[in-house]
Amino acid sequence: MNPLNQNLLLNERLSKLETKLILIDHGLCPDWIRPEHVRMRDTMYLILGGEGKISVNGTTLHPRRNDLVLLPRNSRVSLYAKSESCYNKYWCDFMMNLEEHSLFELIDIPYLVHLEEISYAKSLFDKLEELHLKTDLISAFTMKTALLQLVTLMLENANAPASQIESDQFARKINTWMTERLTQKFSVKSLAEYMGFNEKYFISLFKKHFHTTPAQYIKHRRLEQAKYELLYTNDKAASIIEKIGYSTVQKFSADFRDYTGYTPSQFKKTFR
Repeated sequence: MNPLNQNLLLNERLSKLETKLILIDHGLCPDWIRPEHVRMRDTMYLILGGEGKISVNGTTLHPRRNDLVLLPRNSRVSLYAKSESCYNKYWCDFMMNLEEHSLFELIDIPYLVHLEEISYAKSLFDKLEELHLKTDLISAFTMKTALLQLVTLMLENANAPASQIESDQFARKINTWMTERLTQKFSVKSLAEYMGFNEKYFISLFKKHFHTTPAQYIKHRRLEQAKYELLYTNDKAASIIEKIGYSTVQKFSADFRDYTGYTPSQFKKTFR
């Protein structure tokens, strides 16, 4: 399936995601010993200190300071930590359901990631702790957002390149170059030369970072700009294709429909 169609399908499914916070707390956990059992809720820990052992579905973990740990619902788990080295941690019990299934049965997510810096994660747990007893609408929305941000943080750190700073600079440099040339025709080779790599190595590096080819990414950047033009300007298709570097309306219309599932006119009528 086209990666963008996969993305649209995933986006549609995630729109049905249900989240519920059950318990939030923090502190020391002496005598933290539980034999193997099946988790009835999703649980996440942010380890602040201490030593111990967690087994999840046969995988043994030894969480340490700055680790974020996920125990998915329906997983087989055992817990162990000595009193003299007990864990100091944040923890929250919650549930994330997608079409009557646990979210973590449907997506590939690690049980543990290590965070170089925990202030952001800690702020999310603090926010959950502050709001979980409130009953107003804003607090309810904020709690759901904080839970999703914690899951996002695990996914980001599971897939993060060795040097996140270099990775971010790589992305910014490419996106800036593309933005300046979106109205022009340019090749992957010219982009590789600008970045200082030979074309073959650049394509492999690009795929590792963006999870798609440079050619596909360039096309999708153009079509994202087209979506903006259709929604926020009164320009006709002939004018829009000049702004995004397409040579013909026919080619643009075909690519746009493949990318969004709509013709340009249908997209404008549906979402404007």
